[in-house]
Amino acid sequence: MVKQNVYNMKQPQLGQKIQEWRKAKGLTQEELVERCNINVRTIQRIEAGEVTPRSYTVKAILEVLEVKPEEVKNLQLEKEEVSVPSNLNSWLRFSFIAGIIYLILAVVESVIDVQLFLEKSSFSVGFGYLYTFLKMSVLVLFFLFTSAFYKLSEVFSNLLLKVMSIFLMILTAVFIMEDIVTYWMGVELVSGLLLRSLISGVVYVLFATGFLHLSKQKGTAYVIAGSLGMLTGISFMSVIFAIPGLIFLTVFEISLIVLLYQEYKKTSNDTHLTFVSQGQVFQ
Repeated sequence: MVKQNVYNMKQPQLGQKIQEWRKAKGLTQEELVERCNINVRTIQRIEAGEVTPRSYTVKAILEVLEVKPEEVKNLQLEKEEVSVPSNLNSWLRFSFIAGIIYLILAVVESVIDVQLFLEKSSFSVGFGYLYTFLKMSVLVLFFLFTSAFYKLSEVFSNLLLKVMSIFLMILTAVFIMEDIVTYWMGVELVSGLLLRSLISGVVYVLFATGFLHLSKQKGTAYVIAGSLGMLTGISFMSVIFAIPGLIFLTVFEISLIVLLYQEYKKTSNDTHLTFVSQGQVFQ
């Protein structure tokens, strides 16, 4: 058996090559499937480029077609439309988990902030430490969560999403540090809250636009995320609807978590449905 490097030939090139090899051997699809012990529909879908077969299926087909290892080695591999970093799958999974934890803590943070603003509770050192820890935890998790969209923006060459991901992380850091300083110093920044709402609105509108730009290429999940983000941004910009905007923001962030999960599953499938398994062509 022959060891080879990893070959990630994707459809439709894989199907086209199998069809060429089959015809070169003078075999019909029916004759090929009989020898490979697979059904006709499977080979039809493979040759049509509708599915990417698993490595053991490819192995069986190549053995029947008597394709030499050097023929596989010398193939001009198809370039993927998007250059996907090797660590993207792991990062998406990590950011997805971070996003869930962030969302839970962010809801708790928002409730506490509203209570502090409305009730004007007296200063407490013990609570101040807990409040600071909560704020910093939310900030770190938000960075981990949002950085996934920065990475996706690089993969999909979306400059707007890339820039606004950075702006959103910087803006969130500024606002959280301001909240911590405000609590410890006892300074009320009502005018700052108004300005914060306006700035947040603009940033979220532009951030959401980045998803809408990708919607034609990436589908429904990006349309939903972009629309919810746009609604969130407009609510903040209006100032009057800033409080309902927090609800929209929560729903928007849930849609982003779902989007990350879908991208993670997609990259997982792409990893498993390669032309050959890691490290070899033939077992």
